[in-house]
Amino acid sequence: MSLSAWVGRTAGKPGVENAVAEEQVASDHDGRPITVRRDTTYPLLVDREQVIASEHFGVLRSRILNMQSKSGIRSLIITSAQKGEGKSLISVNLALSLAQLERHRILLVDGDLRVKGISRLLKMEGDPGVSDFLRGTRAMENCIRPTNLSHLFVAGAGTQAEDALPAILEGSRWPTFLEQAKEVADLVIVDSVPVAAPIADFELLAAPCDATFLVVHLRKTTRAALAVTMQQMDRKLMGVIVNNQEPRMGQEYYSYYYGKKK
Repeated sequence: MSLSAWVGRTAGKPGVENAVAEEQVASDHDGRPITVRRDTTYPLLVDREQVIASEHFGVLRSRILNMQSKSGIRSLIITSAQKGEGKSLISVNLALSLAQLERHRILLVDGDLRVKGISRLLKMEGDPGVSDFLRGTRAMENCIRPTNLSHLFVAGAGTQAEDALPAILEGSRWPTFLEQAKEVADLVIVDSVPVAAPIADFELLAAPCDATFLVVHLRKTTRAALAVTMQQMDRKLMGVIVNNQEPRMGQEYYSYYYGKKK
């Protein structure tokens, strides 16, 4: 069964998505869907206490969907100027926010094949993923896992060693991965390596993607790193996501409103 047939057969059928996926990928990870749950270390939107964060990601979600309706973007890559700015956590929460609408099929891709931040956060280390597809050792459907959210799927970084990079990103396999992903997902979100990292990964990952979003961590992102980043950015840069911003009036309003509502 192709991945298109897998998603096509299960779309709109609650409780069926994971059952079909289990049959398809049992040989690789025992057919277990990923359970995205509340995490005491990382603030995820599945935690009902993350009300304010949910509102802000809702704004970001609306703007991205508006961009998609106007420009037709189907794949976007999220990056940062340097490491430790929260891009992986933002990628996961954005995917969660979009999937919670239950209107669009979302594929979250761990494109940081070195650090594997999303794979570690969702406990997918050791599972087949992107790098296995790039090496031609796994088919597309064996690299994608369903989750406990019916409209969210995840492709982990995979099992290939770091010394295989960036060679496996060169050539046609990565663009092919994205094209196949677009056949079954309405929007593909790729977590990338930082732009300023002295490696070729970002340019190779970003080339076939439709849009780029840059995460800037206030009081952490250096001017030098940001200057290097902007020099390497092309016209695909669609926006900047500011992380660690101080509370403002709007945030205080939400805190007040939801406090009263409870």
